[in-house]
Formats: sequence, C-alpha cells, structure tokens
Amino acid sequence: MENTNVLEYEAIPQVAMDAMNEVHRNELEIVNKINSAISVKDEITIDQLCQEWLEHTKAHFDRENSLMEKYSFPAYHCHHGEHVEALLTLESLITAWLEKHDIEVLATYVQKTWPSWYVNHISTMDTVTSTFIKGCMSKE
Repeated sequence: MENTNVLEYEAIPQVAMDAMNEVHRNELEIVNKINSAISVKDEITIDQLCQEWLEHTKAHFDRENSLMEKYSFPAYHCHHGEHVEALLTLESLITAWLEKHDIEVLATYVQKTWPSWYVNHISTMDTVTSTFIKGCMSKE
C-alpha cells in the first residue's frame, strides 16, 4: 500500500513536554488519515476527519493557551496570536471544503501549507514554550 503520509512522526521536532509531543502526534495522525482519504477521494471520510481535526486543534490550542496564561509565559501574545490565525485558517478551509468539496484546495493545504507551518510552529513557538513551562512546573 502506498504511503500517503504528509509527514512522518520522526519529522516533527520533539519538545520538552511529553504531553505536547503526544498531542502533536495525534494531530499528525488525523491529518495523515485525511490525506489518505484525499488520495482515494473519499469525501464522507474527509468530512468526518475534518471535523475531528478542527475539534482536536481547538482543544490543543486551548490547552497550550491555558498553560501559557497559568505560568505567565512572556511571549504569550505572540504564540497565542499564531494559534488564533491558524485556527481561523483551518475553520475557513473546512467550511469551504464542506460547502464546495474542492479536493484540490484541501489537498494543497493538507499536503503543502499545513506540514510546513506545523513543523515551523513546533520548532519555534512550542519548543520555547514547552521549555519555559516545564521549568516552571519543576519549581512547583
């Protein structure tokens, strides 16, 4: 069977907090399943997985935002701002998908835009944030 993964788990940078790494792995699994459904044009599965992706992303960002607030992360506004922008983009993409079922638009985001953003966000924002929060937690 052909590998349809947009990213392998090993390609995602690991951060200082295991819980964050697990959330990142879970999100990647959802996106890889979406891409697999795209490859066979299974629109019903794509619909379901896109809803799962959106809910997972909302919960993911809410958890990180709460931790950043709890521990007074100095770059909270910058990191939170990326979450807001990414979530708005994802919501818009999924709404457009559900209305038009334009598989090319969805495929471009899933295969090109999202993987690049995801690895960059984890490499920068999440790496710094997790190190800061883990340090705060260790002092509790």
